[in-house]
Formats: sequence, C-alpha cells, structure tokens
Amino acid sequence: MDKQVITINLGMVKAFLIKGEKYILVDTGLPKSFEKIKKFLIKNGINPKDISLIILTHNHIDHTGGIMQMKDLTGAKVLIHRIEGDYLQKGISTPVQVRSVFAKLIIIVMKDPIIESFKADLLIEDNFNLNEFGVNGEVIHTPGHTAGSLSVLLNNGETIVGDMISGKDKKKFTTAKYPFIWNNINDLRNSINMLLSKGAKVFYNSHGDVCDDTSIKNLLEKDKGI
Repeated sequence: MDKQVITINLGMVKAFLIKGEKYILVDTGLPKSFEKIKKFLIKNGINPKDISLIILTHNHIDHTGGIMQMKDLTGAKVLIHRIEGDYLQKGISTPVQVRSVFAKLIIIVMKDPIIESFKADLLIEDNFNLNEFGVNGEVIHTPGHTAGSLSVLLNNGETIVGDMISGKDKKKFTTAKYPFIWNNINDLRNSINMLLSKGAKVFYNSHGDVCDDTSIKNLLEKDKGI
C-alpha cells in the first residue's frame, strides 16, 4: 500500500495531511496549533497554497482551533458536516455525553471553550467524493462521537477517523478503544462497522496510535457490552 496520510503531531492532538495531486488538510488542532502546522509545512517543503481543501472531522476546539488562520494561509475551502457547521457558525461546541469521571473533569475544566464563529464553505450531509480536490477517496458521515462527525476513507484503505477511536501501541500489537466522550455509542459502533465494510484497513485517530483493522475488529468483539 502506498501511504498517502501524513501525521502532524500537535501535542495532545493530531492533524493530518493527505497527499494526492494536491494536499488535503484534516483538522487544525487547538488555536495555538496554527504555528506548529505552518512550521511543519515549511520544514517539509509543502506550499500552503497546494492545500486544496480543509476537512474538519467535527466541531470541538482541539480540531477547529486554527481554522481561521489556516483558511487565510492556504486559501482552501473548508468542509464540515452541516450539523457541526451550524454549531461552529454559532461559536458553540457540539454537545456530547461523557462516560468516565476523567472525562467529566475534562468537560468541567474546558467548560464553554471560546470558539470563534466560522462559516464553512462546504456543508455536507452525506458522503462526499474528493476526486475534484486531487485525492482518490471520500468523506463519510460517521456519527457517534458527535452527531455530525466525519471520516476520510481513501481508496488504499487508509482512514482518518478523528475521535471515533483511540489506539495504544503495545510493541507486539496495538489495541483500539472507544473514546471517553461520545454522542451515541450505537451510532459509533455502526460507523466503525460501516468503514470496515467499505474497506478501511488503517485507522488514523486524533488522540492515540494508528490502529489496523484487526485491532478495530477486536474492539467491536470485546466491548459489545458497553
């Protein structure tokens, strides 16, 4: 498999570049992440103007924080699901449920984060083909973490899933876990199964290590009782 996804490590979260005839940027990190992404592009000889599209997997501050500056830097169109886009335009974080004490503490600490109002160029409700932006793949609506979460599935099986899952590399194998924040666990499972059925092989997530399809299938089998 020819790898097309390039990971941009921003600390607590990741953004991703997809390399095709041009580039697509997936997520923009926290507000302070803009300079890190810009430096990554410069270091790797990537012209920001070669980024043809910015995809936001969902409307949480650690994924949309640098969007205004990245829009200005690249001139690229910004794509998000309509549900998420409506919240983003209002400057409101998309609501979720929490399933652990740790998650509740994070929600308390990050209560009502300041999200700058932003209007995306492309609001989608269903799948979206990326061929016109120079990449062989599609954006897929994968609700679960939030109602309007998106994933990017490339023709080679590489898949960017935002906060759908997290992964932990244990040297000999990788384990996959559900996020500790979600909107609907049944939707989340259904979205994962749908990606697998469409040929997803490698899962790039925003808060953990890369997972393969075997670790994802093991997760679905092991955690049916949640």
